[in-house]
Amino acid sequence: MSVKIFSAILAVLLASAGCKGSDKTNNPAREMRKNEKRILLSDSTKNNDQVTSKAAADPAKEWLEAIFRCEGGNSGKYCYYLDKEETVCTARFMEFLQDANEIYGPSNLTDAELPVAKARYKTKWEKIYPLQTQEMWLFGRGNDDALRINNVLIKKLGTNKYSIFIDYGDDIKTQNEVQLAVEKNNYKIDYCKTVFVE
Repeated sequence: MSVKIFSAILAVLLASAGCKGSDKTNNPAREMRKNEKRILLSDSTKNNDQVTSKAAADPAKEWLEAIFRCEGGNSGKYCYYLDKEETVCTARFMEFLQDANEIYGPSNLTDAELPVAKARYKTKWEKIYPLQTQEMWLFGRGNDDALRINNVLIKKLGTNKYSIFIDYGDDIKTQNEVQLAVEKNNYKIDYCKTVFVE
């Protein structure tokens, strides 16, 4: 039994024992003591519940949720800032995305350079990540900060593996399967498979 709960129960018992010999009429002081006892008991229960919920928390999920927190007075419920990508992804995964998007996104590659780049991309990444076949950035994001995301739902799939559903609004929704890695005691996204959904 926690010390706070024990103290609160002891206080209630002592107070009620002291009141047994007194008269039964209601007075303001007695009512204040009754209310004080109720508050003590309810507060000790709340504190105990908070400790339990913090112990059962999922720090990786909390870290993912923080990625979508709005900053600086933005009015949306959820936001996503492009400048966070390099800090939330492993360097290897960022390089993978850049290599894939050089081939499948807007590119300065000539018709002669494109097959060479595809072969180099395949050789470099096929044993590490599933290869991309279209332009795809983290979470299926656009080319600007997303400041009014309608909804973000994060669900644990396994050890350091999460499903993240994002409703960007304007009928743009993505389902993402994210694999996390731990680098220098910090979580990083080491892979994200994104599918656009209806």
